[in-house]
Amino acid sequence: MASEKEIQEMKRSLEKLEEQVEQLKSQPKGSRSGIASFAIAFAIVFIGIILFIGIFQFISH
Repeated sequence: MASEKEIQEMKRSLEKLEEQVEQLKSQPKGSRSGIASFAIAFAIVFIGIILFIGIFQFISH
């Protein structure tokens, strides 16, 4: 069986984890809205396609 000291250490560790979870829950989320995420992803994909077409045109000529 686990000794009393190990049990106390586990309890302290569990209490610390619970405190960290509560802190994470209370922090405001800094996530973007759906439209902003879509706009950023669309811009990245659009720029990628333009670069790909440019490189393909450069190689083919």
